[in-house]
Amino acid sequence: MNHAAFSRAAHFSVVWAVMLSFITLVEWHSLDRDPLKRDILSPFINRHVNIVAAPPATATGQAGEALASPGGAPQYQVELDFNGPLFLACFFIPITLFHGIGLIARRIQSP
Repeated sequence: MNHAAFSRAAHFSVVWAVMLSFITLVEWHSLDRDPLKRDILSPFINRHVNIVAAPPATATGQAGEALASPGGAPQYQVELDFNGPLFLACFFIPITLFHGIGLIARRIQSP
């Protein structure tokens, strides 16, 4: 067993897996703090925003009649979704390629 080819592919795989996971978790955490103002760079995170008009609040006057106030501020409903199958594909396809390239290179180099 050629440990150099296996080691190189294993190291690339570990670095790829750790960095992809780290970047995705950091971006998810930043979106949790302020989901509307942050740009989403990761293709694994989807944001759905619904704008709901708040019903106008009513206040009572001195005579007891209901006074309608102007419409309230719009409310934003933000839903964040994580695309797990795409993440797994982007996670495992490069790892498989790293190991495949290592196997091909080992086969070419061996007599």
